[in-house]
Amino acid sequence: MLPRLWCFAAGLPLGALLALAAGVPSPAHAAAGAAAGGLALALAGAVVAARAGADAAAAAAGLGWMAAPALGAALLGLAPGPTGLAVACSVVSAVALFSALRRPPPLGETPLAGAVLGLVAGAVGLTAASGTVAAIGATQPALGEGTAAAIYDLDAQVKTRPLARCAPEPAGIEVLLDQGAHPALSPADPRIWFDAADENGRRQIHSLDPETGEVVCWTCGEPGNNRRPSPGHGGYRLVFDSDRFASWRAPAETELSLLAITRGRVRRPSRRLTFEPGPDDHAIFGPRDASLVWSRGRGGRFDVVSAGFRSGHGALMLARPSVVAAGGAAWVAPLGWSADARALALGRGGLEGATRGELLDPATGRLTSLAATRGVAFSADGGRTAAVAPASGAGVPGWLGFAAVPLTRALGLAGPSGRGSVLVTGDTGAELVPVVLGAAGDWGAPTGVALAPDGASVVIGQRRRSDGRVEERLVRVTLACEFGVR
Repeated sequence: MLPRLWCFAAGLPLGALLALAAGVPSPAHAAAGAAAGGLALALAGAVVAARAGADAAAAAAGLGWMAAPALGAALLGLAPGPTGLAVACSVVSAVALFSALRRPPPLGETPLAGAVLGLVAGAVGLTAASGTVAAIGATQPALGEGTAAAIYDLDAQVKTRPLARCAPEPAGIEVLLDQGAHPALSPADPRIWFDAADENGRRQIHSLDPETGEVVCWTCGEPGNNRRPSPGHGGYRLVFDSDRFASWRAPAETELSLLAITRGRVRRPSRRLTFEPGPDDHAIFGPRDASLVWSRGRGGRFDVVSAGFRSGHGALMLARPSVVAAGGAAWVAPLGWSADARALALGRGGLEGATRGELLDPATGRLTSLAATRGVAFSADGGRTAAVAPASGAGVPGWLGFAAVPLTRALGLAGPSGRGSVLVTGDTGAELVPVVLGAAGDWGAPTGVALAPDGASVVIGQRRRSDGRVEERLVRVTLACEFGVR
């Protein structure tokens, strides 16, 4: 009796995986598929038991547990997808049962040994296969002559500002707000944008008037967690990412939404911009607000993509995106884009926030290294750069990003790690110089950075865990700068 129950249990994850591959619409249908898989493997086990013994059948059926990690991989959107994973697990189970008719299972007639082998094969083998698929073909796309010409044209039209020379010691440091993460600024709007938890614990988009201290919530009342606001250069619209469209089939799903910015208190509902399955987040407006660049996850791989705006159905829509930077097995996202279009900051790594930085010149395709960074911002003319990074903290290898990032998102564990904040500033493309933060730098790890249009001050978001609670704050660092002539 116990071997038959074991065969039935081993078939449950395989049945659920096959149901997911078939496109079942609800968890109830997936449960029915799991039960059907259990019955099918129990019947197959009974046939094997009649010729090779009940223990041999249970041991062979135990390889069906390979479908358990495969089911998780399918829900997270890893390659080769639900159908490919279901086929692979079905073939392994069928071969194991057929082989048991002729010879004992490879680890002996022990049901538990078969289950261990199946789980290890699923967790290690499928992860390695998914990572290989994600890494294959992850090459930097070539830029056409038209793209380079357009970027050079944008660069020529940006008015440069006086060159700043800033001392390592800041002129002042002040706490603006005891809440908030991912600060952002627009050259045309003095308000500081950030996300913070509302009364229900969900992340929402807020703005802070630095002159009056007034805080306004712009997405309160909208569903989901709404994070990472990115205002346009013109100050009249903002993009953010939201998990409101996540489901049991896609627990790591995020989509981009567009918000119209008004000067008064009137707030309009946001509009969805991306619609395809897979994560879409970390969006940044391009120069002149004519396009967006963001991190997109498809087929178990992350890429940085860009798309322009077009009119459709009476509203703005995104055109077909094109790949700007391939992530391969690592997670990759844009961190900042200068107004002259010549500097696109990228972050890569095994987890969100645990990244190594790169600076891409989209006109030439040239990549230069940045210090390990958690946020990058540029002045209004692109001439100055500010970047933040944690002072210390362990990370996850970049080659695990394809699996670690969606897993932490699905479990609600995504977020900055590490201790302390390091701020560096300087001319774009040159070596960035550390700013002495003192006690302010020891308070917590950075969540993001925003640089004032003139490059003379920086807003840093910080987060730490204290007495079992997560604390956040926004800090403004006024730099001691002298402005010369370019």
